[in-house]
Amino acid sequence: MLKQLYRLPLMLFMIPFVYLSLWLDTYFQSVLGFFFSLVLAVLLGFYFKASKQLHLWAVGNIVSTIISLLLQHQHPEWHFHYQPFNPTLLVLSLSLLYLIPQLFGIFWAKVLRINLAQDNHKYKFIFMKK
Repeated sequence: MLKQLYRLPLMLFMIPFVYLSLWLDTYFQSVLGFFFSLVLAVLLGFYFKASKQLHLWAVGNIVSTIISLLLQHQHPEWHFHYQPFNPTLLVLSLSLLYLIPQLFGIFWAKVLRINLAQDNHKYKFIFMKK
């Protein structure tokens, strides 16, 4: 059970955040999806660095981008809503831009030297000393 909780952020990456942000912007004229995705991106980057799972971070970003690209084809009206941008180019650009807050979270996990340790199936924060 704890192993599944340890992998929960990877499951969160399976959610196409770029697609959901664009969908909320299109249908509800709300930028809250973008702000939520940015905050979540910082937290996920921080978590993956602290838990030493950066290889899963890379895989999660690729999967989320692919799912967003596949789902954006269901909305031909986005060609007109996001003029002059092509929706495919927009999804790819936003996926690259979402790497910036993730890298910011990774940077702060490294600077603060926070490490999520797994000892006897108990997870705790360890503040590393210099």
